[in-house]
Formats: sequence, C-alpha cells, structure tokens
Amino acid sequence: MKILKKNMLFALLFCLSLSSCSQTLVERNLEFFRETRAYELAKPIAEGDLKRIEQIVKDDSTLLSFTNPTSGSNVLELCLYVEQFESFKKLLELGSNPNFVNPITRYSILTDACKFYYKPEAYTVDLRYIQSLLEYGANPNYAVEEEFENEKGHHYLAKSPLREASTIDLNMVKLLIKYGADPYHKIKQDQSTPFSKAVARGKLDIIYFYIDTLKVDVYQPMKVRSKDSLFIQDYINKYMSYIEGTEQDKKKQELIDKLKRMGVDFDNYDYKLK
Repeated sequence: MKILKKNMLFALLFCLSLSSCSQTLVERNLEFFRETRAYELAKPIAEGDLKRIEQIVKDDSTLLSFTNPTSGSNVLELCLYVEQFESFKKLLELGSNPNFVNPITRYSILTDACKFYYKPEAYTVDLRYIQSLLEYGANPNYAVEEEFENEKGHHYLAKSPLREASTIDLNMVKLLIKYGADPYHKIKQDQSTPFSKAVARGKLDIIYFYIDTLKVDVYQPMKVRSKDSLFIQDYINKYMSYIEGTEQDKKKQELIDKLKRMGVDFDNYDYKLK
C-alpha cells in the first residue's frame, strides 16, 4: 500500500511538473509578441478563441505575416509552441502561409511541426499539424542544407521535415513521403540522407521501412567527412551500442544479420567511429 501511494504521488508530481512546464512555455512564447502589434492576436491564439482570431485577422490580415523580432516566429508558428491546433487550422483557413520560413532559424514551419507535443500527454506524436500544412501546399522537400550561425552567434543544424520525422515516428515519415518528400535526398553539408538519422536514433521500424519498402542503398556512405566516409556499420556500432543480452541488443543483432544477408560486411570492416 505504501508503494502504491508513493507511485501515485510520483505520478501526481510528474503531471504537475508537465503542467507547469507547459504553462511556462505558453507564457514565454507569448512574451515574444508582447511589445508588438501582433500581441492582441497572439493572446486569443493561445486561448483557442477562434471567433476573436477571425475578427482580428479580418480587420488586419497583415498580422498573419508579421514575425516577432526575438524568435522570428509568426502567429502560425506560435500555434505549434502553445499547442493550439484549432487556432492553427483557423489561421490556415484565413490565409496563413503554409511555407513560412523563420528568418532567424531558416527552418520551415513544416520542419518545426515535425516534433513531439505535450497534449494530451508528454511526447505525443500529433500528425494533424503536418497533415494540415501539407494539405495547404507546404513543400515537404524544403531543407536547410548546411548548418550555420546567425548574427547572434546561435548555431543551427542542417534540417528538413523528413530528417526530423526519421528520428521520431514512422507514420510521420510515411505521411511526408505520401506528399512527395524525397527519402533519398542528400543534404549538401555531408551528403547524408534521412535514413542516416533513423539509424543514428536506432529507430528500427523506420530503418526497416527505408530498407524494405524504400529500398535505400545500404552500401552508400551515411555521411561524408573531410577525411573519410562513414557507413552503416559505423553508425550501428556507434549509435546502437546496447547492453549485451538486452531486448534492444537482440533487435540490433537481428538488423545486423539482415544486413549481412544483404552483403554488408561487419566482420572485416575498419570501424571509424569508436
């Protein structure tokens, strides 16, 4: 009984912690708009007040394209951060740009939508944002081809929607590909593909989808560096290093056995990542 009460207490504290973090996140993202002319629109967006949103946008549609100077986000992107899907859908209906690119991060809103959400619970995959953007014409192949530092010295990685999705969820990957995302695209920086991201995260269901359904070339480099190239053996050896005998380790070995049957040599390979 004591253990049960303790577990219930931990669960309650965890929920309260998530609720507090969520509220803090909402307040912080609203704060980016506080001293701007879009603040009166940002508030009903965070509250999900669709009638008020529609009224404000009809009075001044230029608010849809306004970006705040601190984070570079616009009001459509704000919906992602405060997790208000109905507000998001309403803004798209009213004419928000589904191909908005944040001028500071250079990421498209579709790329930013490929993430975990906290509604209704922590680490929820919510495909509605992505689905809506794609239906309104978002480009699934927009990519930041090379990492960069902005004028404030903030570092941003090379990204695309499919690269992000390949670290998260198979259905997200399938949805993007359905709307034309290129699973074989190699980014300029290191010639890596979304497949490499899936392997680096050990996302086995996505890895098998790339191999069995999309027929990716498992013999090609996963990344090209200035001094050498990294192959799938390097990635599995480095990023899928599990305790021997665990379920994860067994599944990793099943993948290796499959790749060996396909002709990938794990026994006579000079590993570059230790």
